[in-house]
Amino acid sequence: MPEAATDAIDTAHVHPASRHAPRVWAGAASGALVVFGFAVIHDLFIVDIWFNIGPMLFAGALCGATLVWAYNAAVVDHTSGRWFGYVAICGGLMVALGGLSLMVLSPRFTIAELTDNDDALALLLGPSWWLMVVAAGGGTVLLWWRYGRRSSAILPLLVSQSLLAFFVGHNFATLGLVEMSSQLLIGFAEFIGLTVFLGLGFAGALHVLTGVSSRTGRAPSG
Repeated sequence: MPEAATDAIDTAHVHPASRHAPRVWAGAASGALVVFGFAVIHDLFIVDIWFNIGPMLFAGALCGATLVWAYNAAVVDHTSGRWFGYVAICGGLMVALGGLSLMVLSPRFTIAELTDNDDALALLLGPSWWLMVVAAGGGTVLLWWRYGRRSSAILPLLVSQSLLAFFVGHNFATLGLVEMSSQLLIGFAEFIGLTVFLGLGFAGALHVLTGVSSRTGRAPSG
Protein backbone atom coordinates (compact mmCIF):
# COMPACT_ATOMS: atom_id res chain seq x y z
CA MET A 1 0.00 0.00 0.00
CA PRO A 2 1.38 3.45 -0.87
CA GLU A 3 2.78 5.43 2.06
CA ALA A 4 0.38 8.34 1.45
CA ALA A 5 -2.59 5.98 1.68
CA THR A 6 -1.24 4.48 4.91
CA ASP A 7 -0.88 7.95 6.43
CA ALA A 8 -4.45 8.78 5.43
CA ILE A 9 -5.77 5.64 7.13
CA ASP A 10 -3.75 6.33 10.29
CA THR A 11 -5.06 9.90 10.40
CA ALA A 12 -8.62 8.70 9.94
CA HIS A 13 -8.34 6.56 13.08
CA VAL A 14 -7.05 9.40 15.26
CA HIS A 15 -9.68 10.95 17.49
CA PRO A 16 -10.15 14.58 16.39
CA ALA A 17 -9.43 15.90 19.87
CA SER A 18 -6.15 13.96 20.02
CA ARG A 19 -4.74 15.98 17.11
CA HIS A 20 -4.95 19.08 19.31
CA ALA A 21 -3.51 17.46 22.46
CA PRO A 22 -0.70 19.36 24.20
CA ARG A 23 2.81 18.80 22.86
CA VAL A 24 5.84 18.03 24.99
CA TRP A 25 7.86 20.89 23.46
CA ALA A 26 5.04 23.29 24.35
CA GLY A 27 5.01 21.92 27.89
CA ALA A 28 8.72 22.63 28.26
CA ALA A 29 8.34 26.15 26.85
CA SER A 30 5.32 26.90 29.07
CA GLY A 31 7.10 25.55 32.16
CA ALA A 32 10.12 27.79 31.56
CA LEU A 33 7.86 30.77 30.85
CA VAL A 34 5.88 30.55 34.09
CA VAL A 35 9.07 30.02 36.10
CA PHE A 36 10.42 33.24 34.63
CA GLY A 37 7.19 34.99 35.65
CA PHE A 38 7.48 33.44 39.10
CA ALA A 39 11.02 34.82 39.43
CA VAL A 40 9.79 38.31 38.53
CA ILE A 41 7.02 38.18 41.14
CA HIS A 42 9.37 36.70 43.75
CA ASP A 43 11.88 39.47 43.10
CA LEU A 44 9.27 42.23 43.35
CA PHE A 45 7.37 41.06 46.43
CA ILE A 46 9.52 38.56 48.35
CA VAL A 47 13.28 38.33 47.69
CA ASP A 48 15.70 38.34 44.77
CA ILE A 49 16.23 34.84 43.30
CA TRP A 50 17.75 35.79 39.92
CA PHE A 51 21.07 34.22 40.94
CA ASN A 52 19.35 30.84 40.62
CA ILE A 53 17.37 31.50 37.44
CA GLY A 54 19.28 29.01 35.24
CA PRO A 55 18.51 25.88 37.30
CA MET A 56 14.97 27.16 37.90
CA LEU A 57 14.27 27.51 34.17
CA PHE A 58 15.65 24.02 33.57
CA ALA A 59 13.46 22.58 36.33
CA GLY A 60 10.42 24.41 34.97
CA ALA A 61 11.00 23.12 31.45
CA LEU A 62 11.57 19.57 32.72
CA CYS A 63 8.44 19.59 34.88
CA GLY A 64 6.39 21.10 32.06
CA ALA A 65 7.57 18.55 29.52
CA THR A 66 6.96 15.55 31.78
CA LEU A 67 3.54 16.82 32.89
CA VAL A 68 2.44 16.92 29.24
CA TRP A 69 4.07 13.55 28.53
CA ALA A 70 2.15 12.00 31.44
CA TYR A 71 -1.10 13.74 30.50
CA ASN A 72 -0.95 12.44 26.94
CA ALA A 73 -0.18 8.94 28.22
CA ALA A 74 -3.11 8.98 30.64
CA VAL A 75 -5.80 10.87 28.70
CA VAL A 76 -7.14 9.29 25.50
CA ASP A 77 -9.43 12.07 24.27
CA HIS A 78 -8.05 15.52 25.00
CA THR A 79 -10.31 18.45 25.84
CA SER A 80 -9.46 21.84 27.33
CA GLY A 81 -11.54 20.95 30.39
CA ARG A 82 -9.59 17.76 30.99
CA TRP A 83 -6.28 19.60 30.60
CA PHE A 84 -7.15 22.38 33.04
CA GLY A 85 -8.62 19.80 35.44
CA TYR A 86 -5.42 17.76 35.29
CA VAL A 87 -3.28 20.79 36.14
CA ALA A 88 -5.70 21.79 38.91
CA ILE A 89 -5.34 18.37 40.53
CA CYS A 90 -1.54 18.64 40.38
CA GLY A 91 -1.67 22.05 42.05
CA GLY A 92 -4.18 20.86 44.64
CA LEU A 93 -1.87 17.99 45.57
CA MET A 94 0.89 20.48 46.37
CA VAL A 95 -1.40 22.46 48.68
CA ALA A 96 -2.54 19.21 50.33
CA LEU A 97 1.13 18.34 50.86
CA GLY A 98 1.56 21.57 52.79
CA GLY A 99 -1.45 20.81 54.98
CA LEU A 100 -0.16 17.28 55.65
CA SER A 101 3.25 18.65 56.60
CA LEU A 102 1.70 21.03 59.13
CA MET A 103 -0.25 18.14 60.66
CA VAL A 104 2.41 15.42 60.92
CA LEU A 105 5.78 17.15 61.35
CA SER A 106 7.01 18.66 64.59
CA PRO A 107 8.40 22.20 64.45
CA ARG A 108 12.17 22.37 64.85
CA PHE A 109 13.14 25.82 63.61
CA THR A 110 12.02 29.41 63.74
CA ILE A 111 11.86 31.53 60.60
CA ALA A 112 14.63 33.75 62.01
CA GLU A 113 16.95 30.75 62.47
CA LEU A 114 16.39 29.60 58.89
CA THR A 115 16.80 33.08 57.43
CA ASP A 116 20.32 33.36 58.85
CA ASN A 117 21.39 29.82 57.92
CA ASP A 118 22.99 29.04 54.54
CA ASP A 119 22.18 25.35 55.04
CA ALA A 120 18.50 25.94 55.76
CA LEU A 121 17.22 23.96 52.79
CA ALA A 122 19.33 20.91 53.66
CA LEU A 123 18.14 21.08 57.27
CA LEU A 124 14.52 21.15 56.13
CA LEU A 125 14.74 18.48 53.44
CA GLY A 126 16.27 15.83 55.71
CA PRO A 127 13.19 15.28 57.91
CA SER A 128 10.61 16.00 55.19
CA TRP A 129 11.78 14.07 52.10
CA TRP A 130 9.44 11.16 52.84
CA LEU A 131 6.43 13.46 52.51
CA MET A 132 7.49 14.28 48.96
CA VAL A 133 7.71 10.55 48.21
CA VAL A 134 4.18 10.12 49.58
CA ALA A 135 2.99 13.05 47.45
CA ALA A 136 4.57 11.62 44.30
CA GLY A 137 3.05 8.19 44.89
CA GLY A 138 -0.33 9.56 45.90
CA GLY A 139 -0.47 11.90 42.92
CA THR A 140 0.42 9.08 40.55
CA VAL A 141 -2.34 6.82 41.88
CA LEU A 142 -4.94 9.59 41.94
CA LEU A 143 -4.28 10.77 38.39
CA TRP A 144 -4.03 7.20 37.09
CA TRP A 145 -7.39 6.36 38.69
CA ARG A 146 -9.00 9.61 37.51
CA TYR A 147 -7.85 9.48 33.89
CA GLY A 148 -8.54 6.05 32.45
CA ARG A 149 -6.32 3.68 34.48
CA ARG A 150 -4.09 2.78 31.54
CA SER A 151 -1.05 0.69 32.50
CA SER A 152 1.10 2.57 29.98
CA ALA A 153 0.46 5.81 31.89
CA ILE A 154 1.88 4.65 35.24
CA LEU A 155 5.57 5.35 34.52
CA PRO A 156 5.03 8.81 32.91
CA LEU A 157 2.74 9.80 35.78
CA LEU A 158 5.23 8.60 38.38
CA VAL A 159 8.10 10.50 36.74
CA SER A 160 6.12 13.74 36.38
CA GLN A 161 4.69 13.60 39.90
CA SER A 162 8.11 12.84 41.40
CA LEU A 163 9.66 15.87 39.69
CA LEU A 164 6.75 18.07 40.71
CA ALA A 165 6.86 16.85 44.32
CA PHE A 166 10.58 17.59 44.71
CA PHE A 167 10.99 20.73 42.59
CA VAL A 168 7.77 22.46 43.68
CA GLY A 169 6.51 20.37 46.59
CA HIS A 170 9.54 20.90 48.82
CA ASN A 171 8.23 24.40 49.55
CA PHE A 172 5.11 22.80 51.05
CA ALA A 173 6.59 19.62 52.54
CA THR A 174 8.91 21.58 54.85
CA LEU A 175 6.28 23.90 56.34
CA GLY A 176 5.59 21.68 59.35
CA LEU A 177 9.20 21.96 60.50
CA VAL A 178 8.84 25.69 61.11
CA GLU A 179 7.33 26.97 64.35
CA MET A 180 3.77 28.16 63.90
CA SER A 181 3.44 31.91 63.60
CA SER A 182 1.49 34.50 61.67
CA GLN A 183 4.51 34.83 59.39
CA LEU A 184 4.40 31.10 58.62
CA LEU A 185 0.68 31.24 57.79
CA ILE A 186 1.32 34.22 55.52
CA GLY A 187 4.08 32.23 53.85
CA PHE A 188 1.71 29.28 53.34
CA ALA A 189 -0.85 31.62 51.79
CA GLU A 190 1.84 33.06 49.52
CA PHE A 191 2.83 29.55 48.42
CA ILE A 192 -0.79 28.78 47.60
CA GLY A 193 -1.13 32.01 45.62
CA LEU A 194 2.08 31.34 43.70
CA THR A 195 0.95 27.76 43.00
CA VAL A 196 -2.32 29.07 41.57
CA PHE A 197 -0.33 31.52 39.43
CA LEU A 198 2.01 28.79 38.22
CA GLY A 199 -0.85 26.39 37.49
CA LEU A 200 -3.03 28.85 35.61
CA GLY A 201 -0.06 30.36 33.80
CA PHE A 202 1.28 26.98 32.75
CA ALA A 203 -2.08 25.57 31.66
CA GLY A 204 -3.00 28.77 29.82
CA ALA A 205 0.36 29.21 28.09
CA LEU A 206 0.36 25.61 26.92
CA HIS A 207 -3.24 25.91 25.72
CA VAL A 208 -2.26 28.93 23.60
CA LEU A 209 0.91 27.32 22.24
CA THR A 210 -0.99 24.15 21.36
CA GLY A 211 -3.60 26.18 19.52
CA VAL A 212 -0.94 28.06 17.58
CA SER A 213 0.79 24.77 16.77
CA SER A 214 -2.45 23.26 15.48
CA ARG A 215 -3.24 26.28 13.29
CA THR A 216 0.23 26.43 11.79
CA GLY A 217 0.32 22.70 11.10
CA ARG A 218 3.40 21.94 13.21
CA ALA A 219 4.21 18.25 13.16
CA PRO A 220 2.85 16.54 16.31
CA SER A 221 6.09 14.81 17.23
CA GLY A 222 6.24 14.94 21.02
